[in-house]
Amino acid sequence: MFDLTKLASPLDAGNVRIRNRAFLAPMSGITDEPFRQRAYAHGAGLVVSEMVASGELARGRAGCGLRIRHSGLPVHMVQLAGHEAAHMAEGARIAAGEGADIIDINMGCPAKKVTGGYAGSALMRDLNHALSLIEAV
Repeated sequence: MFDLTKLASPLDAGNVRIRNRAFLAPMSGITDEPFRQRAYAHGAGLVVSEMVASGELARGRAGCGLRIRHSGLPVHMVQLAGHEAAHMAEGARIAAGEGADIIDINMGCPAKKVTGGYAGSALMRDLNHALSLIEAV
């Protein structure tokens, strides 16, 4: 049986301490800055930006910067999606410059809009390519 009290204990991820183990998943179009701040205020230990397309971020597309902007919370986590190593590396560099403590690579989104561009869960079809993205980030 799962011990729910473990959810309240902190978690260390590298040199980052997360106050508890209740995480808010990244949700495109939902987890904007005000939503993340509210979720954190109501007890989430970690909140994540909306999924950001690394190519759009790397090209400086309007609005992408808002999705990764630091919310002033103790831990800042950004989720990147993409399939090109150079774009993923540049997106990670930009996110780190915005104060990201943790960068998450989306490898689970099943939406056709994402997988059709060979990103999200489509990356699991080619683990060597997925590894190249991890190494780039």
